[in-house]
Amino acid sequence: MEICMTDNIIQTPYNKSRKDKFIFVLTLPEAMKDISYTQQENRDDENVLPDTLQFSVYGANIPSVKVDSGDIRFSGQTVKFSTHSRPAYDNVTINFTIDNRFNNYWVIWKWLDILNDDTDAIFMKNADITTSTSMFKQYQGSATMYALDEYNKQTMKFDYEGLLPVSLGNIDYNYRTADNIDTTFEFSFSKLTPILL
Repeated sequence: MEICMTDNIIQTPYNKSRKDKFIFVLTLPEAMKDISYTQQENRDDENVLPDTLQFSVYGANIPSVKVDSGDIRFSGQTVKFSTHSRPAYDNVTINFTIDNRFNNYWVIWKWLDILNDDTDAIFMKNADITTSTSMFKQYQGSATMYALDEYNKQTMKFDYEGLLPVSLGNIDYNYRTADNIDTTFEFSFSKLTPILL
């Protein structure tokens, strides 16, 4: 099948996607539902206010998608073929601005703390290790990145499954700068599914 650049154009060729037209939605894992709350008065060290993160994300990336190839040498030449396998995806970095009460920062901190407790340095300190594989799925979240058109209508979505935070960025305080505090968090994931809307 040949594709000609002028075939089937149903919109102006000047319509292009923009970097600032997206929405990022993070779904926390089952393990965090018991510590999630919706009212500011419930704020404490043991709980998180999950919605605060959604409003402060200002940058994210979609990783490259690859299917590896292999090669066979024959008679002085090399023939390429598909290995029909995908290597692991690169981690995704999310940029966000920390709110004045650190509620959005605390969401990722608590998720990382569940995966490795800052006091005891272990995962699931009260759990039966023999059931850790099935229980581990309770600590995986999901996310969706929506691409928007020029009218802010959703045109495509990218679903991430098996999401786990792997790092929370540094904070640089400075008496000579009065800017907002921006930082990052990075997550790994198992599956990426793009869907046209």
